[in-house]
Amino acid sequence: MTEVTLKFTGEVWARMQVYKLDFAFEGESLWDLLEELFARYNLRDVVLDENDQFVFRSGVLINGRSAKWLGGLSAPIRDGDEVIIMHPRIGAI
Repeated sequence: MTEVTLKFTGEVWARMQVYKLDFAFEGESLWDLLEELFARYNLRDVVLDENDQFVFRSGVLINGRSAKWLGGLSAPIRDGDEVIIMHPRIGAI
């Protein structure tokens, strides 16, 4: 079991209604984490498109570094990592 701290911004935060969450999942990659997250919460459409690519303006930081530069969905996730899932909220509330 891998345990991380998840943080959310923008539209992801609006759906979760929490800024920070301790999260445990089976696996060792960003893909493993996201699969488990999407199974528990309705977030897939604001993070990944139907081709498993990051949605325009969405992003993930792992310990402050963009997942795109750490291997994308294959980026390793380790115990204690901080993962920030972002998607700006645009328009009126």
